[in-house]
This record gives sequence, C-alpha cells and structure tokens, in this order.
Amino acid sequence: MYSKYIEVPRKLTSYEFYNNLLLQKSQLSLQNNQEIVLDFSKTDSIEPLTIPNLLCLGYEIRRKYRKTAIIYIPETSSSGGIKNYLNQIGFIEYARKYGLYEFASLPYGGIDGKKIDPLCGTLYFDINSTIDEINRGVEWCVAPFTEQYLIKFRNPYFGEKKEIRYDNDICNFLEEVISNCKIHAESFSFTTLHAKYSAGKIYIAVSDFGCGFLETMRKKSECENEITAILAGIYRRRDSKVYGLYNVIRKVLEYGGKFRIHSKNVQIIFTPRLYGDFVDGKLLGNWEFQKYNIKKNIPFDGVHIEIELPMQK
Repeated sequence: MYSKYIEVPRKLTSYEFYNNLLLQKSQLSLQNNQEIVLDFSKTDSIEPLTIPNLLCLGYEIRRKYRKTAIIYIPETSSSGGIKNYLNQIGFIEYARKYGLYEFASLPYGGIDGKKIDPLCGTLYFDINSTIDEINRGVEWCVAPFTEQYLIKFRNPYFGEKKEIRYDNDICNFLEEVISNCKIHAESFSFTTLHAKYSAGKIYIAVSDFGCGFLETMRKKSECENEITAILAGIYRRRDSKVYGLYNVIRKVLEYGGKFRIHSKNVQIIFTPRLYGDFVDGKLLGNWEFQKYNIKKNIPFDGVHIEIELPMQK
C-alpha cells in the first residue's frame, strides 16, 4: 500500500506552510494502513517561524489519524543542511521526545558544513508549567542573545539612532504570549527564537493547540467571528496596567517589525503602516487592513503567533 505524501516546498516559509502544507494535509484521504510522509526531498531552506507550526502539525496528524507521520529527508549531500538546521534549532529533539514524528532514516548526519546561526532554539512548555517556570525558561533562552548577539545592534527606527536593548522587550513578548497559551488556551506551546544575522532579523514564533480566540473570547464578550475575537482579545487590556497583547504588538510595530496572529482559519497581519489606526482602535475602518492584512487559510487548530523584528548595526 502506497504512503500518502505531503511534499514540503523548496523554501518552507510561513506563507507556504499555511497555503501549501495545510492544503495538502486537508486533502489527505487514507485507506487501511497507509502512512503519512512529510517529504523534504526538494527542500533547501526552512524559515524559523515554521518550526513550532511543524511540531503542532505532527501533533494534529497524530490526533486526527491516530498515527505518527514520517519525515523523509534523502541521504544526499544537499540534505545535510536541512538535517543540521532541524537539529540545531531543537526540532528533532522535540519531534522524537514527544512522538510527533518518526524518521525514515537517521535524522542526523550529512552535515554539509554550512554555518548555522549559533543563537537559535526551540522551547516547550506544557499545560502544567507555572508562570515562574515560563519566565525562567524565557530568560534562559534570551540571555545568550543579549550577551553575544543583540548588543551588537541598535534600532533603526529611532531618529537619534540611540542604542537600545531588545532583551527586556523580547522577554516581555515571550512571557506574555506563552502565558496566554497556558491561561487562555489551556494548551502546551512550542516557542522558537532565532536571531538570523544574514537576514538582519529576530524571529519569534509561538504555537499552541488550544481552542482559538473566538471560543476564548465568547466567555468574556460577544464576538461575531474569529477576526472580531482576535481584535477584542488584543484590545481587552489596552488601558490596563497589565502588560498584555496590545502592548506587545504596539512595541513590535514601533520597532518597525511585523506581527501575525493565526487562529483557526484566520490570519491577521499587523505592519508599521497600520500603527496609527492600530493605536486608535480603528483597524476595521481601514480598507487597506481589510483587503491586505486579513487572510483566510485552511483551518489549523490553536493560535500561532509570529514576530519579525529588524536589526541594524
């Protein structure tokens, strides 16, 4: 019996994950004991933001089809870079530890010598993690960035070109979104943090497998759909002294970064162009926001957050 293949694109980006991989997964129709294979034969690069999503995809496949998907990376010299990266960023560790994927061949080996950004990694927090444990994990992860990497950069979006410290803000970002996974989604979460020197960017991605914004916000306010629920969740603490999701997004936009939220089948993209209307709470009246910054995707359980921050020497 032939296996069912999901072909991973040559460049696995966040866009390709939602518009390609999820589409292929939604079209799966298994018979008897067919296996599901994620085929990395043609893949030569993986965006850091997709790592938590790939881990959650393995969890979703296991839960829905009651079988563990198989990852196939061919034994070629060019595949060494993919294996090296997945190993360095912690994907292989969690994939094996939590039974999210099996590997058709050894997941290691074939190292091609390409330089991997030294400061990259993935963390796992389960539903029983305390807030203190989350905060300690975040600080442990961010500390190397501060000491060896981020101190080299300053933010290009301040007129005075003064040096800034990203580390406190990154800790705040991570502590907030990871805590939300525990408190509101009542779910485990995977978090990837990667400072990519060649791209001049910091990548932050957090994925959980909870109920999504609409289900959560129904307990607190009336929301018509996932879009209004996401916005209601963001603005709920805008005027509060508690550091909430609104402050995370506002700060990211001030840095000239991008912030994306995917919940169920909706993705909302926040960019610096929308800063004024975001702060004023007028996004739904902005035609550009309605047309270009709201995307409908194939349903994918949970909430998945992506942050891109620019760096400049």
